[in-house]
Amino acid sequence: MFIPETIDLGQSEKYDLSIRIRPDGFMFAIADPEDGRNYCLRETTFSEDSLFQNIQRIIFDLNFLTQQYRQTNVIFVSKEYDIVPSAYFVEKQKSLIYDFVHYNQSSHIMINRNEQQETVTLFNIDKELYEFLARSLYNPEFLHHTTPVISRFESKGKNVNLTSRMIVNFHDDMVDVLCFSTNRLLHCITYQGEKPANQLYYILKLWEKCEFDQKTDILYVLGHPDEQVMDGFKDYVLSIETCNFPTEAYLWNEDAEKAPLDLLLLAL
Repeated sequence: MFIPETIDLGQSEKYDLSIRIRPDGFMFAIADPEDGRNYCLRETTFSEDSLFQNIQRIIFDLNFLTQQYRQTNVIFVSKEYDIVPSAYFVEKQKSLIYDFVHYNQSSHIMINRNEQQETVTLFNIDKELYEFLARSLYNPEFLHHTTPVISRFESKGKNVNLTSRMIVNFHDDMVDVLCFSTNRLLHCITYQGEKPANQLYYILKLWEKCEFDQKTDILYVLGHPDEQVMDGFKDYVLSIETCNFPTEAYLWNEDAEKAPLDLLLLAL
């Protein structure tokens, strides 16, 4: 797989490597923390064999991914996760907590802590895949795809006169819905494979359940929603802002423009 000449893998420890895994695809980005314009994004999809077999084949083929990087991140994209208040979280019981609210029994539970929100995100990884990545990659950090998005938006708006806000992130075949009151996370949920009409219903119903104000609170829209969804938003919410691309990355290259938000945020 072609890597730009501007990235010197002979000095891989200068760069950050971020891998993004979906059930049907694999993406990685190599970022230069000193120069955001030096950003490389590559992607492949697959439809046969197990996820573990596909990832194993890719790692073996692209053996430069196993080199020592300044930071190695692995993002798992999934609608299956839970966010638990830190006060109620007991690490020894993480599988019990997760399995209590999920139909399929967990394989290997990972956690992401958010100190500012005082929460813990639990998400499930195939144990065999986790063990392979943990021993093949250089000191990887495992993240759920909502983790960098929450960190990005938890402080957005806290310094202005906003009571509440909702962030709706459209990506892949999913839509993430994050609800905040000032800088406090109220709710986070991901829908997958839903028709536009269903997306609109679920999102507006959550807006109602959170008791957001149609006139004063803000709806942030990321990604590329269906026109039916956007029209429904405009009928119901007065203040809507689109923020598809982080301003810090506007002067970067075309690869950065193609990167999913969760992946790009790790390079900022």
